[in-house]
Amino acid sequence: MAIWKLTPIDLVDANWEASSHRGPAIVRAPNEAAARAAAAEAFDVATRFPPGTGVRVPPWTRATLVKAEEITDRRYDDQGPIQVLDPAF
Repeated sequence: MAIWKLTPIDLVDANWEASSHRGPAIVRAPNEAAARAAAAEAFDVATRFPPGTGVRVPPWTRATLVKAEEITDRRYDDQGPIQVLDPAF
């Protein structure tokens, strides 16, 4: 499987309120969409916002808020299930 580095782009965007993690993440996944989905599953949180101010959209699946790149790094095992490898839980 591939190793993906997901890097936040715009941490000022209010949608980051819907994430428990705001730093880079390393994910083992077969493709970018699966890597983003794994990060979203790990980090998305419900938000409370005043009515009429819009809905916060979790950022990990949004290309405008998170850059995704396939990487090669011996520190991370490419064998195994889809998983967020870093930060480790």
